[in-house]
Amino acid sequence: MPTIEEEIARIEEELKKTQYNKATEHHVGKLKAKLAKLQKAKEERRRGGGGTGFFIKKGVYPSVALIGPPSVGKSSLLNAITNAESRVGDFDFTTLSIVPGIMEYNKMKFRILDLPGIIEGAGSGRGRGREVISVLRNVDLVAIVLDPFKFNYEYIINEIRNMGIRLNEEPPKISIIKKDRGGLNIMTTGKVQVDTDLFTIIAREFGLINADIIIRENMDSERFIDGLMGNRVYLKAIFILNKADTPEFKDAYEYLKSRGIDPIPVSAANHENLESLKKAIAENTSMIRVYLKKEYENEPDEEPMAIREGSTVEDVCRMLHKDFVERFKFATVKGKSVKFPNQRVGLDHVLADGDILTIYIKKG
Repeated sequence: MPTIEEEIARIEEELKKTQYNKATEHHVGKLKAKLAKLQKAKEERRRGGGGTGFFIKKGVYPSVALIGPPSVGKSSLLNAITNAESRVGDFDFTTLSIVPGIMEYNKMKFRILDLPGIIEGAGSGRGRGREVISVLRNVDLVAIVLDPFKFNYEYIINEIRNMGIRLNEEPPKISIIKKDRGGLNIMTTGKVQVDTDLFTIIAREFGLINADIIIRENMDSERFIDGLMGNRVYLKAIFILNKADTPEFKDAYEYLKSRGIDPIPVSAANHENLESLKKAIAENTSMIRVYLKKEYENEPDEEPMAIREGSTVEDVCRMLHKDFVERFKFATVKGKSVKFPNQRVGLDHVLADGDILTIYIKKG
């Protein structure tokens, strides 16, 4: 009986050999569904086996991962925009572990992570690539760093994609309602058009026999499989083109622009355009500022707390102390999210940018 790895290799080879057209699209869709299931099983087995790896815990500050080919200046960039002191070298694989630093911008703090360089085959484990890419599942923004000598971004996106991470994509608009009987029904809303016969084949490959699947967008088989998988991660990504001070920079920049990529030009060595980079990071992390005010003080803290857009009072309580939710009495808010100053709110209240928050805790 073939192993998971052997079966994955066999299907990947068959997909390469199969010319995609109208006559083969159902067969290709079924193969892709089988491949996705096998890759998920392989990943679950890998996680169950333990082992060493990188783990990034989500904290108070939003996390931004610097990822890219080896030796494009990620460490220099980290040092230029944060308080970190990452080791810098001119040879490949200088960064052997994750180096964090804190970037400050517009009264907010961001945790910047310098990740080891990504090489082709990283998604299959080369250069500890799977461990490195897995870190992205717990960050708020991916910053792909390139330079005029290494600006092939496509293999990096492919390696990340093979690990189930989707950059600059929205989650598929799909709902799955499992039932005890009634068969498989694939329905669409409005003017959405999909290949229901193909999707029925794929859904059955995933073991869906009795279910209503409601689709709210035009989608191909890959988007449909992503919706069925349920373990995809969707992240914003920006592109940075370092070493703007080199003669080769212009050609690389124009090439990326011609491919629809709008990279932020910087020079870590000369500290050029770093404020624009900081601004782009802040704008793409969807964060808001909340000022904490103690019960018996007139003014809030000068330094705001950066939290994710859509966060509630409960989210803030959990960030501050593990016991704050259980001991919570009420909170008062002054700002955009309430109708009048110092309005009393509960744990489920959604905060807005610039709010001043006071949390009241039960004594004892």
